[in-house]
Amino acid sequence: MRHGVKNKKLGVNAQHKRAILRALATSIIGKGMETEQGKRYVRTTLHKAKMVRGVVDRMVTYAKKGDLSARREAARFIMDPKVLQDLFATIGPRYAGRNGGYTRVLKLGPNRAGDASEMALVGLVEDEIVVKTKKAAEPAKSEAVNMVEGESKAAE
Repeated sequence: MRHGVKNKKLGVNAQHKRAILRALATSIIGKGMETEQGKRYVRTTLHKAKMVRGVVDRMVTYAKKGDLSARREAARFIMDPKVLQDLFATIGPRYAGRNGGYTRVLKLGPNRAGDASEMALVGLVEDEIVVKTKKAAEPAKSEAVNMVEGESKAAE
């Protein structure tokens, strides 16, 4: 039984696991793939993605505090000084109104070809959620229909 054991081992020793998590957290915060929406995602295995969630959430919480002690705690884990600066300058204020849940793990479909590991994308969630309402959509459709009808009448 696994009483009191909450973390996965990843098949490596403690120092190697810490190094993996540090590198992933630094990548997610700094050098992740930027999509058109500005989200940052890194492709990794599902188990590593689930483990790094807590680390990145903790770093964003430090960035929200913004004091010297929090900066030193984050500097112990983030490996790149430029990424640390980006964390405290842009990411911390961006999530100031959000109470936790700063990361998202998205499972990818097929498993990895070499060892059949489940793959996932892990990254920061967006801070603005656009909600579409039916009231806003209905006038847009009628305006589009009127424009098409107007163009066809103008063509005649």
